[in-house]
Amino acid sequence: MKKSILTFTLILALALFTWSCSDNDSDNPAPAPTALDIVMNEYKALVDEFPEAKDHFIEARFTLNKEIAEADDIKAESVEIWCYFWNAREGYSELFVLERDLITGERQTYHFAAESPYMGDKQIPESEMKSLTVSLEKALQLAKEEVKNNKPDSDGLYTSYVTLRKPLYPFWDNPQYVVGGKATRRDHVFIDALNGKVTIDETVLPEGDAMMFLVDDFNTIVDEYGGNGQRMGYSMQINWNLVSVELELNDALDEAQISDFEPVKITYNFYVPADDDHPSVLIKAVRNSLQLGTELEYSEETDVPNPWPHNQFLHPGYTDRLISLEEAITAVKIGPVTDTDTPIVTICQPQGFERAAYKFLGNDAPTVYVDSESGELITSVAQ
Repeated sequence: MKKSILTFTLILALALFTWSCSDNDSDNPAPAPTALDIVMNEYKALVDEFPEAKDHFIEARFTLNKEIAEADDIKAESVEIWCYFWNAREGYSELFVLERDLITGERQTYHFAAESPYMGDKQIPESEMKSLTVSLEKALQLAKEEVKNNKPDSDGLYTSYVTLRKPLYPFWDNPQYVVGGKATRRDHVFIDALNGKVTIDETVLPEGDAMMFLVDDFNTIVDEYGGNGQRMGYSMQINWNLVSVELELNDALDEAQISDFEPVKITYNFYVPADDDHPSVLIKAVRNSLQLGTELEYSEETDVPNPWPHNQFLHPGYTDRLISLEEAITAVKIGPVTDTDTPIVTICQPQGFERAAYKFLGNDAPTVYVDSESGELITSVAQ
């Protein structure tokens, strides 16, 4: 009898314990993965497909559902994982990219090769990635608190873009969440991914600088035609479809001195090849003013060749490596060539060129090119 009572007591205790654990599990479900957890998972997925990417992480680019400054319920809608290494022996770089839509779960991967090193970030090895303790969600909270308490007039959080990276400049001991936004903003916000320290750097940028607008305009145009923008009625991923940036100066090159030139108009040309459902399209986005706060004007042409017979596509990271427009103008003005007789300068990568160049269009005078990275004057061009 005592044995039966003891057995029943043990069974009852076990049942109560099991019920208690089950009840606690339902009341305290496993926490949802943070954006930092997702970065690690997607990085591992990229490495599984491309083992060469291991320990070569450079960036995780987040697109948020709302602007940081204007909402509390902010979530990442998508993330891009970038891994890169420079193959010094062979003389080219390899770039591995994974895009993950966090709403639909769709995942795409890409592998690119380029002739020059990527100069934007330091690589973050896997061991350092695993040491990071500050999630994206916590970083945004800390940034908002810092702005609210110490700089309430800051314009640094009016954006829905954040990148986890370790910039080459300015120097950082640890990887940072770098808050994106317009290059023309006053404040640039960084949150340390290891200790949570928030840094707000104030930068003053002059109006009228064409290079200042390139990154902002590129991102704006991409948003207009992809995601929820869809100016053509369907989403177009045009990140890799830029074929030229045309700069119109205030005077022809042979009519003024170096210090007198300034751009008055910028035209961005994106070519999208035809597919089974849509014709080929040439997208033009025009900036008619280089004053802060002015808008782009858009147009589309569908009666265009397929494939595109002119310039090659420009790599999305080209702006990080460009010499300035003034440097390019100087190379022509002091070089052993006749100054061109039109005000048109185009950033492009003509067929046969290894990288982008500034093309100075000539009418009666010959057209000349300046290498966009080295500043070398190119006078002999194969046709």
